Amino acid sequence: MTKLDYRAWLRPLLCLGLLSPASAFALTCTLQGSAATLVNADLGSTVAIPASSPNGSVIWRSEPFNLAVDCARDTPQGGDEEVFIYLNPAGQVIGQGIRAGLTHDGVDHRQNSGRIATGRRVPGCPEGACPPLSFNLAFSVFIEKFGPTPPSGVASNLQDYRLFQLDGGAGPSAAGRSLNYVINNLAGLRFVACDAELQVIPETVDFGRVAIERVVMGQVAARRPFALHTSRTCDTAFSLDARLKPVSGSVSGDLLIPQGNDGVGIRIVRADGGQGIPYNRSFHLAELLGETRAAMARFDAELVWNSDRPKAGPFSAGVVVDLFYK
Repeated sequence: MTKLDYRAWLRPLLCLGLLSPASAFALTCTLQGSAATLVNADLGSTVAIPASSPNGSVIWRSEPFNLAVDCARDTPQGGDEEVFIYLNPAGQVIGQGIRAGLTHDGVDHRQNSGRIATGRRVPGCPEGACPPLSFNLAFSVFIEKFGPTPPSGVASNLQDYRLFQLDGGAGPSAAGRSLNYVINNLAGLRFVACDAELQVIPETVDFGRVAIERVVMGQVAARRPFALHTSRTCDTAFSLDARLKPVSGSVSGDLLIPQGNDGVGIRIVRADGGQGIPYNRSFHLAELLGETRAAMARFDAELVWNSDRPKAGPFSAGVVVDLFYK
């Protein structure tokens, strides 16, 4: 019987392992002008979450982002390649009682992992040259109430959370090689015992009959006051931000254009100084701190001529008021 030397079998196996080709990264995305691969978004301060909020309630939303991005192939092999948004590439658990989401192309994506198509394709490398694809990535980020409230009231112990990474069809590469979006200071998220009550006074702003005369585009044709009254019923103190989210009509600059009559627009300003309140963006509303359990913020709704030849007829538009707790 022939005796086999086990070392003779082992050496070829070791050589095969050493000669295995290293994994290649096919795609790299960076910020235009800086070649940076990291974008940070800070919560800015503590964010209070009412424990009574139903699942799916958005408790924080970032401002809209529009990142100028360059994506290019790392190697000349292969044809064109699609760019994807990979959610939670590090596979982190963001916390308890919350989950993060991404809004892209008007669609809210709430899954903890997976990928989202951007509709962008990086070209191949003709004659060995790999030209970059330049485009703008528009998105916003939100955190919502989801799942049981943690007994400690602490929603997350993370300082940083990698929400997504831009990469090619082969999947996310190692951190730092392609563009990552990171949320910072998640430890500032906390649950509170009660939520705020909101009253809109009056609930309907009626401009009445407005005469079409001496029309100057951009000029205020009429002005009506209204107020937002907020209050809390528990001892927990918090601040409030708000957002005016249109539910009918369309936004053009700082105007909400009524559906079916674009001859006028509606602008919201603070009554105390006339500072404009942009639609779809959060603004500071009230401080319910210490002994202060109720607050009143006063505003004016301005009817603005949006045309020098407006047409006669009724008009209407509507908004909802979203509250964000701090």
